[in-house]
Amino acid sequence: MSDRIATKRHPVKQRPVARIVCDAHQRRTVRNMERRFTGEFLPGEPVRAAALIRNDGMYPHKDIGEPLVHPGDAGVVRESWRFLGEVYYTVEFVARAVFVIMRGREMVRMGTAFDVA
Repeated sequence: MSDRIATKRHPVKQRPVARIVCDAHQRRTVRNMERRFTGEFLPGEPVRAAALIRNDGMYPHKDIGEPLVHPGDAGVVRESWRFLGEVYYTVEFVARAVFVIMRGREMVRMGTAFDVA
């Protein structure tokens, strides 16, 4: 008698072909790693300025062209948003007492190999 034959008392159970395992924690970890390598920054993340940021006329009480942030200054990302396909970040630089809108390429993560200062 084969184990594939069903009887009234013992119906045949179909064996799954593949098992799908969903681990939300692992997915979250992978997303965070992807974010780290794609250059996206999270709110609250410490960063360093990689470029000189000058006032373009939008910052009050400063002259146009006056430097607001120098390369190497440490700051904290406060928020991020997308506009016309590009990601922008509001970064607070406490030592200079300024909030600046920056692009991802104008800053680097603190504590990485690219953080030289």
